Amino acid sequence: MVPSSALPEDAIADWAARGERQSALATELSERLQHARASAQSPGGEVVVTVDQTGGLAGLRFSELAMRLTPSDLCKITLATSRRAQATLAQRIAHIVGSLYGAGSETAAFIGKTYSEQFPEPDDEVEERDLR
Repeated sequence: MVPSSALPEDAIADWAARGERQSALATELSERLQHARASAQSPGGEVVVTVDQTGGLAGLRFSELAMRLTPSDLCKITLATSRRAQATLAQRIAHIVGSLYGAGSETAAFIGKTYSEQFPEPDDEVEERDLR
């Protein structure tokens, strides 16, 4: 007698079930990514930047402190804060993917690497120098 797990019908059913699980994971990932956002505040509290799942600007707030800055300084601080928000987004995306597929999975590694390359951690020394 052939073990039931060796029957072609069982192999097809297993394959179909794996496909359904992968499809459900992909759908869940897509939904979570669509709602992913990250924010960062400038060190002096002048600016808060929020970015969406693409790293694009989704929100921008200036405090009263921002009004005391020159336009050039405000621009530099806003861009630096935006880069920090994008780097935070990359970390958040890696966490989302890791929570669904497992932190050590190839999927999590690929997507996490893609986002971290697109939105790397800013070099604080370079940003500090640029703000002077």
